[in-house]
This record gives sequence, structure tokens and C-alpha cells, in this order.
Amino acid sequence: MIYNKDNLKLFGDFKERVIKAKQRFSLILFFLFFGYFLITLKIIDISINNKIKLSGNIKKNETPLICRADIIDRNGDLLATSFLVDDLAVNPLKIEKKQKEIIAKKISKTLSDLKYEDILKKLNSKKSFAYLKRSIEPKKYEEVMRIGEPNIFKVKRCGREYLHEQHASHILGAVNIDNNGIKGVEKKFDEILKDKKFAKNSKLQLSIDINLQKSLDEHLGSTISKHSADSGAGIILDVKTSEILAMNSFPQFNPNEIDKMNKEAEFNNATHGVFELGSLFKSLSGAIALDTKILTEETIYDARKPIKEGKFTIHDYKPKKRKLKFSECVLYSSNICFAQVGTDIGKKNMKKYFERMKLTTKPEIELPEVGEPIVPTVWRKTDLMAMSYGHTIAVSPLQFVNAFNSIINDGKFRYSTLIKKENYENDNPTNVINQDTSKKIRKLLRDVVGNKEGSGKNANIEGYSIGGKTGTAIKNKKDRSGYKDENRTSFVGFFPSYDPKYIVFIMVDNPKRIKENFYYATAGWVAAPTVKEIINEMIPKLRIESEKKEKENYLTLRTR
Repeated sequence: MIYNKDNLKLFGDFKERVIKAKQRFSLILFFLFFGYFLITLKIIDISINNKIKLSGNIKKNETPLICRADIIDRNGDLLATSFLVDDLAVNPLKIEKKQKEIIAKKISKTLSDLKYEDILKKLNSKKSFAYLKRSIEPKKYEEVMRIGEPNIFKVKRCGREYLHEQHASHILGAVNIDNNGIKGVEKKFDEILKDKKFAKNSKLQLSIDINLQKSLDEHLGSTISKHSADSGAGIILDVKTSEILAMNSFPQFNPNEIDKMNKEAEFNNATHGVFELGSLFKSLSGAIALDTKILTEETIYDARKPIKEGKFTIHDYKPKKRKLKFSECVLYSSNICFAQVGTDIGKKNMKKYFERMKLTTKPEIELPEVGEPIVPTVWRKTDLMAMSYGHTIAVSPLQFVNAFNSIINDGKFRYSTLIKKENYENDNPTNVINQDTSKKIRKLLRDVVGNKEGSGKNANIEGYSIGGKTGTAIKNKKDRSGYKDENRTSFVGFFPSYDPKYIVFIMVDNPKRIKENFYYATAGWVAAPTVKEIINEMIPKLRIESEKKEKENYLTLRTR
């Protein structure tokens, strides 16, 4: 075949028609395939949606839960952390009415701790969601799933674990089943701890040392048990920073078992309770008297016989029946002396200094459980006399420790804190007494412990300069109409006395007399030895050096 110009033209037309036909066929195939693809996607989408509906609300669990932030101690040891918990839930509206009784019977057989009636009540709910069981084990969940009801499903939530159980329980507090803070630091910092950004990237660091906390718990708990006491409280404070290193209240509770907590265990005696603390206040009134210069260490007071004022008679526990120098008044803890000191201080000065020491207003601390002090409204002569040795005024142990810290720490007042400080030098403390007065009161309180005749001699530790003050208070009735035949014993210790670093406070409520203590139930025989035991454990834990070595370091720093 000869292909000329015309033949070529005819062939070109044919070829063009063939190409166009192929294009139309390809387009048809494309649309057919695309349609099939869309139908397939729709089927998959319907299937997924049906699965979501059958399994409850899966979308809620698609995003990983971010639980409460961890809480750690000053050394980074974990105190409280979160974990995921499975709850068993149901959509009652999607279960056929005739099936509800059958399902309730099957679940009650599988989960023996749930009653049939309670399950049925939840299945008959008019709401689209109800919990059948909070915290279900994986094995039990699988057994429930074998029932075959697609509208029963599990929901994840955050749980909370306190790794040291009862230790630091009144500080940490607790959360409820919905992971909301209901006590302690957990409640105070609830919004911060629940903040997703904070929880993801940060931890809440407290000032406490969990090892010191356990030591405080052990020794105070042992004393309370030994003396069959009603309750107690303890505080260990860093003098320079005002950081609380340990704090407790007895009875304790386990925040992992919050449902088992009773009212007595729930109450925080260290911060919420307010008490007449007795002779502990002599350290405060003594500091005021020295600072106002109404007396010196050598000033003489007549302690030969009790003081009668109206219907009151003021006695000494172990009367010396002679005139005493003020330094001896402190040493022997003479009520007769301090009643006169209170009168000499006067209403104006007593009120002014108590206000400086923050004894007349509610203290500040990072806890919701804080008690208001009970202070006389009139401040009569009898009030001044009684306040000087710790009666007619009631404060929390925390509030007293704050005030006491100010008189031994060169007169500087800082509110104590439960949050670890990065820097305390810029705290701007307020001045309560002058530095010279602080030195004088420290020396007097050192004699209370170091002198063999001192009321706090049972807190003395050979080789260490311990200062302190005893306090044995007669307990007032609940309506404060009078007093009863029960004691509240306390001791506050500090060391080293010439440059204080730590305060240890102990309160034991209503200790019973025991043979081991020669049937004495006073602070010198109950609280003081407990403080000694605690300090003995602090020495190696904090690597505290002996008095000789400490003094060498102290003098070296002072002469630089």
C-alpha cells in the first residue's frame, strides 16, 4: 500500500478517533473506581462510628489523661503521685428494659461486692451515663464483658497514691474519688496541681524532709502510746529559713484510705488546734521583759509564797520558797515570778509585742486547716499575770513556734512555710526584739536544759548545746468555763543555742502517769525526753557537728 498525502490524512483521522475513544473509556473507569472508593470509605466510617457507640464514649479516652502533678520533698523524694484507674460504667438509656433485670443479676454474680438492687437502680436511671463500680480490676472487667452487653464499658480516671502512707498525712492532705483536693496541701494547691501544663512539666516541692518526718512520727507516736495520751503534735523548723522540715498531728490517718478516716484523725492539732501551752510562754514574756528593760537577769522577784489575786491563787509546781533572780525564775519555771513579770510588762507592752509576734491574729501557712487564736478582750491584771505563763491565751503549736523562732533568731520574724525556698535572704523579716535581747534569752534557755536543776534537763545531750523550755498546762474545759484535772505537756528545743539552726517542738495531750517516769506526767518527764530522742536522730541524718566543732566554725565566721 502506497501511503500518499491523502492516505496519511485518512489514517490520522482514524487514529484520532481511536485515541478519543480510549480517553472516554479511561474516564468512565476513573469515575467507577472513585465511586467505589467513596462507598468503601463510607462503610468504614459507619463501622468505626458504630464501634464508638457500642464501646461507650471512646473519644474521651483518645487523648491521654494528664493527672495531678506529683508532690516531692525537699530532697526530691516522691510523696504523692498519680496513676490511671479503670471505672466500670453504663449507658442505661441504650439497654432494653426487658434485659435490665437479667443483666443486673449477672453483674451481681460477677461482682459480689455489688448488690443486685443497687445495680438495677443504676440500670433504670434516666441519664445516659452511670458508674457501676469505681476502680475495677482487669480480670473482673473481662468477666463483666463476657455478659455481652455492649453498653457497659470502662472509663479511665486518675487515682492518687501516697507513697509513705500516714507519714506527713496532715501536711499532704488527700483527694476524693474524683481527684479533687479535700485536705492539706492537696486542697490548698488544688488548681495548680490539676493544671495540665503544670502537671506535665513540673512537681510541687515541699520544704519537708520525709526522713525527719518519719523520725518525728516514730518518737512522738511512741511517747503517746507509752503514756496512753489522747493526742499530740510535733514540728521541726529550720530557724534561718522558717521552712518546716517535719510536722505531724496524732492521731494520724492514711490518705490512701480516706474512707476510713475518723474526725479525731482528720483534725490537725499542729495548725488547726489552739491550746493554752502553759510555761512555754515564759520564754516569750521573758524576752519582752528583757527587751523593754523593765528587768535584767539579776532582778530579784519574791517567790516565797503563792500570789492571791481575786479568786485566783498562783502556785509554783516545785516552790523554792525564797527570793529568786530572774535567771532563776526562768531556770525553775516559777509561775509566782512570771505573774509579777506580766504585771511589770503591762497591758500596752504585752499587747504590742504579742502583735509583733503575730500571736493575736490568724497565722499564715500553706494549708486550709488553720486555727484562730483565742485572746482576752479586756486584758485585765489577772489576764496579764496568767498570759505571762501561758494561760488565758490559746494558740496553735505552729503559731507558738513562729513566735518562739523570732526571739531566738536575733529577733527576726518570718512566717513558717511548707514550700521549699530557693532564697530566704530577700524575705524581709520584721523585727520583734533586738539582737542583744535574743542573745540573752538564748543563754537563759540554754541553762534550762544544760543546768542540772533546770526544768528541761532531760532534753540535754552531752556534747551539744541544746536550749529549750518546758510547758505543763492544766487543760481547760471545752466551754472554757474552768479547768480539769488533766495536763497538756510541751517542750520546745533549739540548737545550737549560741547560733540556732533548728527548733524541735513536741506537745503531748493528757499523758498518764507511768512507773518508768516515777509517776510524773509533766513536760520535763514526757515531752523533753522525746525532743532529746528526735534531736539524737537528727544529728547523724543532718550531719550536725558537736558543740566544740560548731563553736569553732561559729567563731571563725564571726571574726571574718
